[in-house]
Amino acid sequence: MTKTVTATAIKRIITKGLTGWEAGKLLLQDMIDSFLHRDSVLTEADMAAIQQAPMEGADVRDYNMFIALSRGFYKGCVLADLACKDACLQIGFLERALQDVDKHRTVELFESFGPRVVTRGQYEEIVAAQREGKLAFEYGLGYVIEQRFYAIAPPEAKSAVEESGVDIESVEDFVAAVPEEYAGLCKQAIDEIHKLHTSGKLPAVYQEEDAQVVEPLLKRWNENGLAPEEATKLVDLLYVSGQTLYACEELPEWKPFMDQYQPHWLDDDERFRHTYAVLDDCPTVWQDKKGRYKGPSRPSEWITRSTELILGLIDYRGDTGKSIEQVETELMEKLEPIEQNIRSFLAIKAILDIAADAVEMDMPDDGMLVGNNLRLDAFINLYNLRLEELREERSPWQSRETRLEKALKALPAIEVDRLKPSPDSLKQLKAKILSDARGEEWLRTKAESLECVDGVRFKELLE
Repeated sequence: MTKTVTATAIKRIITKGLTGWEAGKLLLQDMIDSFLHRDSVLTEADMAAIQQAPMEGADVRDYNMFIALSRGFYKGCVLADLACKDACLQIGFLERALQDVDKHRTVELFESFGPRVVTRGQYEEIVAAQREGKLAFEYGLGYVIEQRFYAIAPPEAKSAVEESGVDIESVEDFVAAVPEEYAGLCKQAIDEIHKLHTSGKLPAVYQEEDAQVVEPLLKRWNENGLAPEEATKLVDLLYVSGQTLYACEELPEWKPFMDQYQPHWLDDDERFRHTYAVLDDCPTVWQDKKGRYKGPSRPSEWITRSTELILGLIDYRGDTGKSIEQVETELMEKLEPIEQNIRSFLAIKAILDIAADAVEMDMPDDGMLVGNNLRLDAFINLYNLRLEELREERSPWQSRETRLEKALKALPAIEVDRLKPSPDSLKQLKAKILSDARGEEWLRTKAESLECVDGVRFKELLE
């Protein structure tokens, strides 16, 4: 709509040539332009002239229809803006909590680069606990062969295998990764483990579901009747306990492994995920009642405190507050008004877009609510992304799952497609978009006719 068109239209008003449809359309376009912060196409005098133009019959009906549309558009823009802002505010609260978890993990990552400070007593407890776990663990016989090779080969052999770039997942992969110059030592390692097994010094176990495959091969292997490819297949299905390896004098490499602490071994236990700095003479003021180091709280321990307080997971003293189940329920309750606001926004947007198209208004490609729509999409996408990151597999440097993380994991993703008006109801809306366009109830009437993809009717939401 341009000033030239407006001037022409005003001239036609003077000559009584402007129809009710054209006059009403000018007023609606002016309201839309005002909402979109465009320059107005009409002066106050123009608007007065349009409103005072003599009309009758169909012109009056068309003009009144556009007035009803204008009121509906104005009301729709206000309600959609409120729904958008309210939804974004509520999503922002949940996203902030998820963001705190992300910050917590980021800080933990940087903390993992340095050692954890512990007393000598703490360290000995950690070493003893890991040693117990290693002795109880069952190691693949292929891994035992690999460690035997590294024990008898020169140090540079291990570097050569690592530099090969082979992703070692089986004995066959390992043998292929060993350079030709060390092939003899590799065969020696395999033969040594084979002899230890057949002599009874290295008894192996296997999974029950593998019994049909393992037992006939194992019998022939004990009798030296397996081809190399069969042997490598069998070895990948056999396991030896850590206690057996520790007791085997012919494999001395396993004793220091069992007795010494290795970071990230058996790191399902959070204690084994760190490198430690040991204080041999730790002042008692730095120790708690159990004799453990109690230095300043790590940043990762207080970074989520404000969110946990707001949710009630802790009280102001830092003690445990509400149960995780209670907080999960409260978080789920926060999603209901968010979804209602999104449904309302999407319904109003659909009504205004279809109506604007029906009367051929000059609109942006994505409708007059494009700004609100982009903002809402950004909040929803960020929330869903944070939630997806929360559910990713935990990294070795991360501590055990916090109560806040457990509560937030109960939140579902926001599925916008489920909240949109259904294709069938949009089809019906398009067919009847200009019917009942009179008075104050056009927008509400059209909203009540819509149904969401998931079956929720807007009429129920408006009651």
